[in-house]
Amino acid sequence: MRRVIRNAELCYGCRACQLACSFHHTGSFWPERSSIQVSRNPQTGAVKWVMASTCDGCRTNDEEPLCVKYCSYQALRMNDQNPPESTR
Repeated sequence: MRRVIRNAELCYGCRACQLACSFHHTGSFWPERSSIQVSRNPQTGAVKWVMASTCDGCRTNDEEPLCVKYCSYQALRMNDQNPPESTR
């Protein structure tokens, strides 16, 4: 089964994935209706990222899910994709 996975080292908690997901589900930018919930601890800066069971992988989208497509930091990918090559 394909699913979205997150590289915690690359995720900055910008919430672009959350907005893209909400747009897929509702046709508007409504973060509370997203299958992804992102929050940042203000004291530690740690990012919490949760994918709900309502994720349908953007089934109406022929390409990759919108959260993966619009992740500026390339922190999200599908589990059946090869990890990005590291640059040194």
